[in-house]
Amino acid sequence: MATVTPLSLPADLRAVLDAPNIAHLATLDADGFPQASAIWVMRHGDTIIFNTAVGRRKWHNLRRDPRVALSISPADEPYRNWSVQGQVIEMRTSDGVEVIDALAQKYLGEPTFRGLKPGMVRVTVLVAVTRVAAYG
Repeated sequence: MATVTPLSLPADLRAVLDAPNIAHLATLDADGFPQASAIWVMRHGDTIIFNTAVGRRKWHNLRRDPRVALSISPADEPYRNWSVQGQVIEMRTSDGVEVIDALAQKYLGEPTFRGLKPGMVRVTVLVAVTRVAAYG
């Protein structure tokens, strides 16, 4: 993945990312049209982390074009919103199951992700944030 200069996340955005709020991820399809998905997120420092599976549409899109946009709002304040742009800096399978389990714990209160299917390869995606806009 390409080298980018990441931003430091504002404290209020960190708090929203740390809570079980659903984010919406936009990637670019091969034809250039955007594709959006609701996702679970977490962070490590200023890096946003999410998880997908090998073969999924967003996985294909991110391998081809690492640019992303995310939108996130607190569940109890939907008109307070952060719009984030960034770039994938790493995609790895080494901790894919551990990360989806951590996200299941955060969002569902369950220690393991029940959607894991035999043969499914989970992918951890790390995003360096390059632009942040806050609304509301």
